[in-house]
Amino acid sequence: MMRLMYLFVCFAMLSFPAFALDEPAYNRVVESGVIRCGYAISPPVMVKDPNTGVLSGLDVDLWTEIGKELGLKIEWAVEVGWGSFIEDLRSGRVDAFCSSLWSDPARAKFLSLTSPLYFTYADAYVRADDFRFDGDLSKINDPAIKIPAVEGDVSVAMAQNGFPLAGIDYLPQSASLSEMFMSVLTKKSDVLFVDQSMLSALDKNNQGKIRKVENVPHVFTFANYYGVLAGEYQLRDMINMALRTIKNDGRLEKLAKKYSESYTVPRKDFE
Repeated sequence: MMRLMYLFVCFAMLSFPAFALDEPAYNRVVESGVIRCGYAISPPVMVKDPNTGVLSGLDVDLWTEIGKELGLKIEWAVEVGWGSFIEDLRSGRVDAFCSSLWSDPARAKFLSLTSPLYFTYADAYVRADDFRFDGDLSKINDPAIKIPAVEGDVSVAMAQNGFPLAGIDYLPQSASLSEMFMSVLTKKSDVLFVDQSMLSALDKNNQGKIRKVENVPHVFTFANYYGVLAGEYQLRDMINMALRTIKNDGRLEKLAKKYSESYTVPRKDFE
């Protein structure tokens, strides 16, 4: 019996993945000199060339500066889903989620967020021939209306909290923003909430097919953050220190405005 137990334990230790040892991501980063980034595609802050796979955008530029400040290599390790990236952090597959994301109280218990990077305003967008909601966003709050949302993502909370009577066109956790966009264009859903910079990037190949709902205020206002696993305070604070330097010396604003004048950056600490 003892021999069998011994063999079982040995087998379990050999077959269990290394990250199950629960080594903090901070330790991995410091020991390796590398931050392994998970990312999700969201133009213009995260763009992937379909031919070469090369990444570009505001997030890439900001993490390049973070790496310089910390003396660490930034490795764009894994493309992940908006609804599933927390599992990638939990498993140790990545050390940080390096795509800027909107805060979501429902997943706050799983994440430690950095300081805000910049602020964006989400507006309502519909097909070019749809004028139902102009001047009155309350008409969206109707069971006949559908809003696209990715399972496990803040887009679900936006729909449920902002327009609780509306239906939701649930997309899988791996779905991208472009798939939400296409949900509206193909009439599977009716209205999409994105900021102006996202819309401009998504609409390049569909110019004139989607429009902003007119004569209404911004629907949502969001701060944008990067995330690490809950409890990884040393890693988060290290990234925050780099971001603070980038903000205070003006690099953050310069990079943000490069991609969109609609981005509002936090005030410098000494202003």
